[in-house]
Amino acid sequence: MILRILFQLVKRLAPIFLTILFIVWLYTYYGAWDYTIKNLSEFFRLILEHFILVIISMFCAVIVGVTLGTIMTRKSMEKMSSVIMAVVNVWQSVPSLGVLALAYGFLPLIGLSGIGMVPALIALFFHAVAPIVRNTYAGIESVSKDVIEAATGMGMTKKQILFQIELPNAMPVIAGGIRTSTAIIVGTAPLAFLIGGGGLGFWIFTGIALVDMGIMMAGAVPVALIAMLFDYCLGVSEKFLVSRGVRTDEIELA
Repeated sequence: MILRILFQLVKRLAPIFLTILFIVWLYTYYGAWDYTIKNLSEFFRLILEHFILVIISMFCAVIVGVTLGTIMTRKSMEKMSSVIMAVVNVWQSVPSLGVLALAYGFLPLIGLSGIGMVPALIALFFHAVAPIVRNTYAGIESVSKDVIEAATGMGMTKKQILFQIELPNAMPVIAGGIRTSTAIIVGTAPLAFLIGGGGLGFWIFTGIALVDMGIMMAGAVPVALIAMLFDYCLGVSEKFLVSRGVRTDEIELA
């Protein structure tokens, strides 16, 4: 029994321990640790800017993506949903750098600056909203029609069916889209530096320009850690957002 508990403990802690060792080795070998300590105030500023870019753009992408994906599943939108989905699919194929370039070139045409944090937030939002729209639409559409008919027969209104049946059952798929979009945003956020958006991209591209692995690692490693942090937090929150009955059904199907 004790050996089994120890095995499970090692199994859980080993990846974390190995990750910490690898990060320490990277920082030590390339001199990223010394550079970070010498520029600690700038490091915290860049971290804050990176978090602002990720959190604000992700929040807006979730609100708009889930709302639009839900609206597309309504009967009144049946004709338009295929057109919107086609646009979403095409938009998702645009590279992240291309989205930033479009923001830089298009925003001045409507009277907005193409340089700074606001254009970067707009670009990140548009780049991340597509997976959420697709997953929301697919998740709600996958809910059994028999369940919806049974709920209608019980006298539930369309609003009650949406919020009590469709969205809860579609939540695992929606959560998957949100996690995908978060990974996209965290990975794309360093490119925001190219249009003056700030963030850890400043150190990454400075290191590339100076051919200095220490500076580059000082920016790249925290980006990877932030991605893992957000993915872990979303994984934990998913357990609270997805009802136990839906999780049980998924386990049985698997």
